[in-house]
Parts: sequence; C-alpha cells; structure tokens
Amino acid sequence: MNNFKEYRKVSTLHPNPRILVVGGGASGLALALACAHKGISVRIIDKRPARTLIQKATGVAQGVWHQLAPYGITAAVISDAHPMRNFVFHDDDYLVANVSVPLVNGEPPAHLYPQANLEAAMEKALLSFGVTVEYGTTFKSVEQTSEQARVTLAHQNSELEVTEVDWLIGADGIQSEVRASIGMLFVGRDYPEQWSVAEISTKQWPDNIQAQLFLRSDGVGLFLSQPSIGVVQGILNSANVAHEMKKHFNDATIHYERLFKVSLKRVPTPRMGRVWLIGDAAHVQSPVGGQGLNLAIWDGITLGKALSGGDLGVERKLILRAKRVLFFTDFDYRMLATRSRIVRKLRNMYWSLSAKNPFIAHWFFRLISGVW
Repeated sequence: MNNFKEYRKVSTLHPNPRILVVGGGASGLALALACAHKGISVRIIDKRPARTLIQKATGVAQGVWHQLAPYGITAAVISDAHPMRNFVFHDDDYLVANVSVPLVNGEPPAHLYPQANLEAAMEKALLSFGVTVEYGTTFKSVEQTSEQARVTLAHQNSELEVTEVDWLIGADGIQSEVRASIGMLFVGRDYPEQWSVAEISTKQWPDNIQAQLFLRSDGVGLFLSQPSIGVVQGILNSANVAHEMKKHFNDATIHYERLFKVSLKRVPTPRMGRVWLIGDAAHVQSPVGGQGLNLAIWDGITLGKALSGGDLGVERKLILRAKRVLFFTDFDYRMLATRSRIVRKLRNMYWSLSAKNPFIAHWFFRLISGVW
C-alpha cells in the first residue's frame, strides 16, 4: 500500500498531461469530456462489456445542464427532459402539500431525465472528440512516483497492458478498485435499512406532476418520479418497492426491481499523488435529494478543467463540495425517515406553508439546482 504522505507532492505538471480514466459512468465521462474539449489527451476504460440500459437516477440539476452545455449535450437532449414544476407530498396518505416548484435564476431547478439516456448522450459527445470508451478493459494495479503513474490493465483476451500516465482517475464506483489499490480510506457509515428501486410502465401518472413523496409514521418513504412519459421510477427505504408502487398504479408493468444498501461515506481527500478519485469512488450518499448523479458530473467536469489548466487547488474545492452535499442529503434522509411526532409536524408545516408561499421553499430548491 502506498504511503499517503509520500505521494502528496507532484514534481511535474505537464502542459498537455496524459490522463487515464477508469470507469465509463457519469463522472468518468464528464471528466473525459472536459479534457477532450480542451485538447488534452484522455483515455477512458470500463470493465463492463457494454453500457447498461437500466435507469438509475432521474433528476438532473440546473447546474449540471449548464456544465454540459459547452459540449452540445444540453441542447441535444433537454427538450426531451421534464422540468420540475410540481412536487406532491403525502404523510400517512394525507395530502400535506402540492408545491409549485419555484424557479432558480429564472429556470427550473432540475429536470427529470433518465441517467442511462444522459450517459449515452455524453458518450456520443465524447466520440465527437475522437475518444471512445474502451469496454471490457479492467484496471489491475498502479505504481506511482512523483513523476508519473504506471498502470497495469487487463483486456478481454486476458492480455495485460502496462501504460504510463500523468494522472490516473478512479471513477469506478462505490466498490472502486482504484481506491482500494492506493489504500485510500472510505470513511462514514451505512444506513440501517434495506432500500429498493423499481421502474414500471403506467398510464395512471397524474398530469402536471413530476414527483410524489409518500411518507409514513413508521419512517418508511416512497419517492416516485416520471423520467419519461409512461415510465415511473420508485425508490423506497425498505424492500418491495414494486409492491408499493402497484398500490398507486394498478396497471403497472414492472421493468425491473432491485435491492440496494445506502451509505454516507467519503474519502478524506480525492487525491493521492498522481491518482484522483471522483463520483461514487470518492463519496456516496443517500438518494434523498437526488444529488448522486449531479455531484458525479460536477466532480468530473470540475476536475477535468482543473487538470487541463494545471490547477491542483481544485482538490480543496472537491472536498468542500462533497461535504456540503453529503450533509444536505443526510439531513433530507433524517427528515424523511423520522418517527418523531414533533419533527414530522414541523416538517409537514414547512411544506404546507411552501405550497401556499413557494418562495419559502426557494432555499431548498436552490440546493437541488446545484448553482451554489
């Protein structure tokens, strides 16, 4: 395992660095786009045989649309996305609030759009810069000095490749092999619940509503959103989300359902020498608040621009952003899962007032927008 202090210093910053990205998800694609756009040599690999078509996150923040605009992605797909305009909140089947989502800087704070579709658009944009995601290529190990990182890769035919780069980017998810290879700590805790997510087809989604939240006094909450017409995604901080969704949509056809665990963890710092960690490799948080995808893309573009300009000061910026997002999502989770009658009453009172006076909720949706 590399000594942390030994590799804090980097002796040389090259004006045109060689960059290898491990992981072709949202954060890896974002970093590769930012680098390729600046004319920086970037290579991106992914151990999967192909991109998954399973939808994950659905909320794309205003700040991310702004970040993706220079690469032509926003103009290409935002017309197919659904702006957040109405949010409906129930508690024990009682309608607490139907909130008209306030604009942030004259724009919707977020749009609903399937993550798989967004990643496909990002990959298409990356290809326009001559960069192709190398599927079926696996990261094996890294050795680094203050001058470079020496990375061993394995191809589908089991052939090994050793390549030397100026920066290695670990964008390979919560089970990051890059993070493990450098011995970076992943500090935090696991939430106690077993969560579940499902996607259905239905014709019964109400008009003019983009998201619905159904909370219960026992701390279980169901979040529903419509990323595309006729398709609804549900997330539940318990098992059997599809069963719960069928209670609301009796014509539901289930596309998929899976269980997952949720953690609140992050690395102490996203850099060790010539290796950076971004996205879920650097931090994971509750899906409440919809910030995982947005922080991943923010990480990638912010770091890509900084490395293109030789700015290592971005390390502190990445740390502070992750801390704020994790605090916000954890607070949201606590509000969702609370069983305290007093806290529930105060929470419901806040959203009830927000429905009558949307400006009261402006601070919340500004956080959702990512333009801070």
